[in-house]
Amino acid sequence: MRHIALLCLLLGILLIVLPAASQNVNMEHPNDIQIQKQPRPEEIRAHAAKVQLQRDSKELAELCNSLPADLSQVQQGFLPKDIDKKLRHLVSCPGNTFT
Repeated sequence: MRHIALLCLLLGILLIVLPAASQNVNMEHPNDIQIQKQPRPEEIRAHAAKVQLQRDSKELAELCNSLPADLSQVQQGFLPKDIDKKLRHLVSCPGNTFT
């Protein structure tokens, strides 16, 4: 009976000590832990602007790639039904030099 109690006590100590020792907490340099770093508002805005710029450039590239086929149809006398929307969108893009 005494051996079982001692075995349970040792097993309990191991179950407490092992998980505590395996935690990777840097107490000397807590600022080095990535989880503790909160992005500043400037960083958030810069990231959002970068994502929006990538999205806009992809959309503009797709639009520019579709226009030559539409314009060749116009030269042949056909009017694609969405060419007016594409051209308006192209003109209304920020930073354009058409206006």
